[in-house]
Amino acid sequence: MKRRLFVLGIIVFLSGCWDRYELEERANILGIAIDIATEEDMGEEPEVTHQKGDFPGQDDNLIKLTAQISLPGKIKLGPEGGGGEGSEKNSWVLETVGHSVKDAITNLQQQLAEKLYLGHLQIIVISEDVAENGIEEINDYFRRNPEVRRTAWMIVNKNDAKKVLEAAPPVENVPSLYLSDTLDNAVRFGKLPREYLGMFWIDLSDPGVDATLPRVQVINNDRILIDGMAYFKGNKMINKFSPIEIGIYMAIKGMNPAGYSVPVSLPNDEGVYMVKAVGRDSKIKSIIENGKPKTTFEVNVDAMIEEEIESNQLDLSSIQAIEDAASKRVNEMADRFIKQLQEDQSDIFGLGARIRAKYPNYWDEQVQSDEKWADIYQDMNIQIDYNISIRRTGMEWK
Repeated sequence: MKRRLFVLGIIVFLSGCWDRYELEERANILGIAIDIATEEDMGEEPEVTHQKGDFPGQDDNLIKLTAQISLPGKIKLGPEGGGGEGSEKNSWVLETVGHSVKDAITNLQQQLAEKLYLGHLQIIVISEDVAENGIEEINDYFRRNPEVRRTAWMIVNKNDAKKVLEAAPPVENVPSLYLSDTLDNAVRFGKLPREYLGMFWIDLSDPGVDATLPRVQVINNDRILIDGMAYFKGNKMINKFSPIEIGIYMAIKGMNPAGYSVPVSLPNDEGVYMVKAVGRDSKIKSIIENGKPKTTFEVNVDAMIEEEIESNQLDLSSIQAIEDAASKRVNEMADRFIKQLQEDQSDIFGLGARIRAKYPNYWDEQVQSDEKWADIYQDMNIQIDYNISIRRTGMEWK
């Protein structure tokens, strides 16, 4: 009897994966772009989850969802050449409309024989219009879906998000993979903070912190420019900052490696020196002074001289002068940057979270909410001391 029960138990555990899907049975989505649907797009709304005009609690505003789907067995390890022909052979770009992301995904599934799968999703692109209207509902769908990796990227495109998935870089078969590699390498080169999708969601959920996303722009349909970052107030994009200000943002947060350069000139010298940051260290001190919060940033940057243009004054005294000039220039840029953030009430440095952690009684009595903190943060005393030290001058010395 015991032997029979043992055999029956073994059969249960050896029954296999009854709900498995083979690779050939999946439609692997590599990239998703989300735009606001035009009037022409709205006329193409399928009746899959509801009849037209019968979606509960919604107005006539629809989103247009574009998905880049890999073709099984067609993704190569290297480019095939021939410009953008590889992206057409190895991936499939489809689009549909819907009242929400899930509604659009359901409409898209209706067009395919294979089951849609988000486990290999690399990129979510949203247009600036979508970001400015708010992305709470978009985040809700992707956060609930267990297939979506937190190491995927969400980015903002300047205009039409769909154009990013239609770009055809000659060095990569699939634009979504190329863009993902571009962002990963930008992190490695010190050009971009490691703001993955998971980090973005953490910042959105944390009281006293506002989130940021990388911002891109398609050039000539074959290149993708990292065009700064978009920053948010709550779930809505409120403004953006330039690539050089990414370097300031990363320096203030003490992020390494460093990778941005600034041009510096000296008084009575027609020459220009290109000074590149190679390492950063930042100390942030937040206190309550006279009943009001105050924060001081002390940023120390190790740098090198990468280029000297029309100048022959590089000696020990001029190096000190270059350090002073570079520190002054970047201090002015950082001060303008922080003032703009305060004007927009976007606390991307998480100063509110620091105050809440260090002075919980002050937060509970005087702040209590993100809305109240935004008003306090706007008039907050924030000081920055940015110091640049040149450690290397290159192989040439004059």
